[in-house]
Parts: sequence; C-alpha cells; structure tokens
Amino acid sequence: MTKSKAYGDQSRFSAPRYAYFLGPVIVAALGGMTIASAQSPFANSQGSQAWETPSAPQSAPPLREAKPRPAPAAGNGAPSQNSQVIPTPSSTYPPQSAPNSQNTQTYSNAPANPPVRSQSTQSYPPSSAASPYQYSGSASTSPFAPSKPSEYGAGQYSQGRQTAPTNYVPVEQLPSRGYPAQQGTPYGQSYTQAAPQNYPPQNYPAQSAPPQSYPPQAGPMAPRSWKDKMGLGNLTTILRGFIKGGVAAVTRDDDVTSESDWKEEFVGDAKAELEVSAITDTGYEYGVNLEGRAQYDKFRRGFGGRITDCPPTVAGCSSALIDGIPTALRGHTSRFYTNGPDEAEEGQIALESAHLFLRSTYGDITIGRDDGAAYLFSLGAPSLLAVGASNSPVDYTGLDSVKTINDASGFSEKVTYTSPRLLGDRIGVGVQFGGSYALNARACGVDYCVKRDDGTGTLAPDLEDILEVGLALDRTFDNGLKVEGTATYARGSEKSGFAGLDDLESFNLGAETSWMDITLGGSFLKSNNGLVDGDYKAWDIGATWKPSALGVTLGYGHAKDENVNLTSDQFVAGLTYDFEKFTLGAGAQYIERETQAVSGSVVTPQKDKATALFIEGGFEF
Repeated sequence: MTKSKAYGDQSRFSAPRYAYFLGPVIVAALGGMTIASAQSPFANSQGSQAWETPSAPQSAPPLREAKPRPAPAAGNGAPSQNSQVIPTPSSTYPPQSAPNSQNTQTYSNAPANPPVRSQSTQSYPPSSAASPYQYSGSASTSPFAPSKPSEYGAGQYSQGRQTAPTNYVPVEQLPSRGYPAQQGTPYGQSYTQAAPQNYPPQNYPAQSAPPQSYPPQAGPMAPRSWKDKMGLGNLTTILRGFIKGGVAAVTRDDDVTSESDWKEEFVGDAKAELEVSAITDTGYEYGVNLEGRAQYDKFRRGFGGRITDCPPTVAGCSSALIDGIPTALRGHTSRFYTNGPDEAEEGQIALESAHLFLRSTYGDITIGRDDGAAYLFSLGAPSLLAVGASNSPVDYTGLDSVKTINDASGFSEKVTYTSPRLLGDRIGVGVQFGGSYALNARACGVDYCVKRDDGTGTLAPDLEDILEVGLALDRTFDNGLKVEGTATYARGSEKSGFAGLDDLESFNLGAETSWMDITLGGSFLKSNNGLVDGDYKAWDIGATWKPSALGVTLGYGHAKDENVNLTSDQFVAGLTYDFEKFTLGAGAQYIERETQAVSGSVVTPQKDKATALFIEGGFEF
C-alpha cells in the first residue's frame, strides 16, 4: 500500500487512525480532570449557578453538569473535549445583563494552524481587562494557581456574569498557540479570546486599616521619696491678720473724784498669723501655726485689772488668811482685784499661738500654744465694731467688765481636738464637738494674762490639769433662718491648797440666729472663779443689721463679780461702712459700774460712769 492511497482513502483508515489518536487524549483528559478536581478550590461546590447554563448543543452530546475545569492534558497538546464550567469567585458586583447566547467557545481537534474562526456573531469593543480566568501553570496544577507559564493560550469562554478582575497572567503575555475550532461540534476551541462584553470598569477603593492611636504606655513608676509622700515639695504658706485703731473722746464720773472732763483716748490692736502646711498622699494636712498680737490699751493688761482700793485688812473687802496674813484674792476668770499695784501697761506684744496641727476628714488636732475647746466653742453677742458690749479686746473707758467667753486655760500649751460637722444631712441639725487638755493655765498675752506671781501681792488659783469640752448645734431652715447654739464646760484642779481657793468650774451657753441681713445673739457665763466664795456671772445680748456695706450694731452686757463686789452694765451702739478690705466705724460706748470704796475703815459703795464717742478704722489682710 502506497502512502498516497492511505491519505486518499480516508474511509478505510479513518477508524483505526481516529481510535489510535483519541485513546491517549481520553486517558490524559480523565487524569487531568481527576487532578483538577482534587486541587481546585471549587471541588466541593454543589449545585449549578445562574451563569452555568450552557448554550444549546449543535449536534453534540448533551453537556454534563458543571464541574471544575480540568487542566489541559500533556502529550500532543490537544485539549480535552469534556468542557467544564468554572465557578465564579465569591464577590459581589453590580448585576450584569445576560451574555449573548451566540458568544460561545468551541474546541477543535483539527490539524494545527488552520484559520481561526470566532463563534461570536456580534462585534464588541476591545476589552482593557484580561479575562479573569486566564491562568498559567502546568497540567498537573490547579488552573487558578499562577505558578508557571502555561503551554496553552487563553481559552475563549462564555462571559456570563463573570466580571471580577483577578491578578492572572495577561493573555498578551502567553505564547500564541491556537487551535482551530472544529465545525459541527460544540467542543471546538480556537484558544483565542473573543471580545468580551463591554462592562464598565469596576473601581474598588483601597482597603486600609484605620490608624490605631494608643496612649503612650508609661513605664514603671519610680518609687516616690518620703518627701513627696509627705507633701514637702508643695508647701502652702498663708499670712493673714488685721490692724485696727480708734480715737475717742471720753468722760468719766465717779463718786470720789467727780471728774467729768472730756479727754482723748487712743486704742490699737493688730494680729498677724502665719501658717505653713503640707498635704500628704493620704489627704492629711499638717503644719505649724504662729500668731502674734500687738495692742495699745493703757487701762489694762488682759481682761480685768485693779479696781478701786479695798485693802484686805478691812472688813468687807476680798481677802483670805495666808499663813495668818490677810491677803487679797483674785479670781481666775474675771481677773479683778482690789489691792496692790496696778499691772496695766499701755502697750504689749505677745506670741499667742505656736502650735502644730493635723487636719483631716476625721477632725483637727493641735499640739502647742493655742486656745482651748471651751474658748473655741463659745459664743458672744454679735458686733461689727472693735469695741462691744462684752468681750472687747480694747476699751476706751477703762471700765469694761463683761466677759462671756469661757477661756479657762487661755492660750497655754495644750492638746486640742475638734470634730468635723456631723449628722447635718441625717437629722437636719449639724453637730460639732471638741475637747482639750492643758497641763496648766499659765500664759500671758494681750487679752489673757495669768502668772504664778503677777507682782500684785494678790493670791490667785494655781490651776493644773485643765479639761475643756465644747458642743455646737446648728440648723438652717428652708426660709433662710439660721440658728446656732453652743455649750462649753471647763474644769481645772487647784494645786496650791491655800484657804479661800478652789478647783475651777465654769460653763458657757450661747445662741445666735440670723435671717436675711439681721443677726441676733446672746450668751451667758458662770464661773466659780477658782474661789470658795467669789463667783463671776455675765451675760450679753446684741444685734447687727448689715443690708449692704453699711452696718449697724447694738449691744448690752451685764456682769457681777462676787469676789470684789462688782456689778457692771454697759451699752454700745455704732455704724460701720466697708470699703472692700478697709472698714470705717463710729459709735458710742457707755458703762456704769458699781464697786466698793473705803472711807476711813468703812466700806461704802462706789459708782463709776464713763462715756466714749469714738471713730475707728481697720483693714484685714
């Protein structure tokens, strides 16, 4: 048989040659399908999708259910005739119209390099994007793995709804190896890419994680020094005080001299307080307090003083036998006496406070020279003037005799505790209390002067172990009315044991009420004066009205000292006007006091009167 006959008679040799050619192709295709099914990410996909509907067959066996596309078989390079549909990646895109059913792809088994014929019956503009299903790789790898360049060109598939761009090798970069489509069969494929649908390009914004901002992480804190813990690096210094002064025209009238001339008198009073404190990490405030006083008042040193002369050797005058010698007595609270030199000094300066303090939410504690609890909780008649009907630090007339403040220990060294205000929110009444203990009552300053030996030749109680307590209650009503009440008690032990002397006992009651611009108050003090027979009693009442910078003061006080047979009544009335920190005032003071006088060897009553018209001024800092 010649070669020409063999090619000329295709009917004779077509069956054996076709079987010889088709067998290896089928074996390679089945192997490729098995490998692709195992490696494809869509191998487990079940069910058909909308885009998996194939075009109508053209005298070809019916298409099987869509499965992953196999890799091209190795060997002679012919593609498999078992067409597979590739699932769409899971992405959401705008809905697209269905592709033209005529735009289908076929594969061909014809000899190589015949003319390429497109199956599309429509003309499309060229697409700028490569087909999302161009792949590169060997026949043994998944068609979606872009690992190696493919030996085959890009296949021409129905576009369907597949528009998602992917990063596969562009068609232009693949080697040109086309196969013509076989006529009459849907499996013919030219391996050239037909013009895809002209879908609008998809613009996807770049996805980037928002910047995370984290606060800087501080490193481990260095241990704080004891100075920082004690607050010594942030000390607080406070300086406050006042300066007051006045001038008055004074007239005196007594039964002995019968003087009634007007004379000028001057008074001055100043205080400066320095406080240095720190606050610990735990919120405790501690520090030191210093207070200095300076005063000009020529009629007395402290409260009290010498009144008309009544020698202890005269019956009816204050006296006690000390080692068989009559000696004048001097009460501890009132500090009046009737015999001996006058201790009054025109001016004096004293350190009246020098103590350590600790303040917290549990209360305040002071240790050192300071006022006692009975003094701190005492109330007196209100006054806007430097001179009042009672408890006046200075005196124009020299006859002031009313004191309702319970200063049992003065500013002697002591330990004092005052509580915070308690129970106000629960019972509607604020409660505050305090207590103090002093080793003795000896201290001498501007308003209080107690010495062991005062140089007057009188005998006074020598008090030790002085205990003081105080209680304050206050209530504010809905209409703005404020009410406050106080009570104090003090007790001290008399250590000398002389006749006529006794342990000290004194108590004070005070009340004050205010509504709008009016304040009304009064107080009462009773003390045994530290004497067996020599009580001192005093009370006062006063009112102030301050609707604006202008203020009005009215006050009255009464006192009785049984030790020196003294009875006193005094009145004060005046006006004040505030110029920010400076205050100017004017008023009148009237005192009427009855004492005892000696005419020969007989004790007779003596009445003293004094009137002062004054102008005063002062400022605070």
